[in-house]
Amino acid sequence: RVVRGSRDGFTETIVFNTALIRRRIRDPKLRVNLLRVGRRSKTDVCVCYIDDIADPDLVKTINEKISSIDIDAIPMAEKSVEELIVPGSWWNPFPRVRYTERPDVAAVHLLEGHILVIVDTSPSVIILPVTYFHHIQHAEEYRQNPSVGVYIRWVRFLAVIASLIVTPLWLLFALSPELLPESLKFIGPKEVGKIPIFLQFVIAEISLDLMRMAAIHTPAPLATALGVIAALLIGDIAVTIGLLAPETILYTAVVAVGSYSTPSYEMAMANRLVRLFILLGTGFFRLPGLIITMLLTMVLLIFTKSFNVPYLWPLIPFNYRALKGIIIRSPVPIQNIRPEILNTRDVIRQPAPAFKKRGK
Repeated sequence: RVVRGSRDGFTETIVFNTALIRRRIRDPKLRVNLLRVGRRSKTDVCVCYIDDIADPDLVKTINEKISSIDIDAIPMAEKSVEELIVPGSWWNPFPRVRYTERPDVAAVHLLEGHILVIVDTSPSVIILPVTYFHHIQHAEEYRQNPSVGVYIRWVRFLAVIASLIVTPLWLLFALSPELLPESLKFIGPKEVGKIPIFLQFVIAEISLDLMRMAAIHTPAPLATALGVIAALLIGDIAVTIGLLAPETILYTAVVAVGSYSTPSYEMAMANRLVRLFILLGTGFFRLPGLIITMLLTMVLLIFTKSFNVPYLWPLIPFNYRALKGIIIRSPVPIQNIRPEILNTRDVIRQPAPAFKKRGK
């Protein structure tokens, strides 16, 4: 959702979805290749791209992968297609495609050189290839002034970082207070409670997921009541009887806010598993465990690819121009080059910045 912007969205009907994209991109080079998947279901699947922008080898690869699917049906629609066509380990938690239900977001990616996979019966459209940084950007940044967009993006980056490391770092300092300088000695629980602090965080993480699942399955009119019960009754009573330390509740809430601030639900869930992995390593091995688990996570990210696109690009391999565009939400008049990593046929989006044209 955005504060300003279009309110239309993809539906479960593939014809409507392709029409919403065509409404935004009326280029005759826009291609919608219709395929059929499933011996029994005969599900319609579209591969959508702009012919003179997208990498033709990638388009051919995706078409071949979808055409070669031999299965009776795909009732789970786009998720089944993703697992059938995306190369790599199925057990890697990091999403190697991006989902969107917004036609404007899909159109922006098409113009950058990405490819869309639209599956009938699903309102979620697959965008590929993608990097880690695609999952932590949001349309709201481009619906505001560039300065406001930069601020929103930086706050979101801080929220994502906090969702990963706040609880493991606080657990490390609580278990090893000698690592803290004198000015930070206030960090750590004054009273641990009846349960070891490490187990408190494990219980809090599991409880957070239980609350999330309960909220999903609770009818909307009762969701607010569920939040009141969770926050006031369970949290307050757990602190009052000494089951959990107040700091455990506080920092678990901080990482929960950071997780919900991540635009991509799939990336938020992957980060949650990574946080739990780092938390377990820190709880068992303290500082060496924190360092080793973070290094292992970084190695996994470095070796992860989305259709031969490095997952951490433009950080690894380093590309200054593209990295600057990720850190700073650049104004539209100077967004004149498409991402190099996509190997687009047409690199130039606009021949010169708009303000230079006006100067002429």
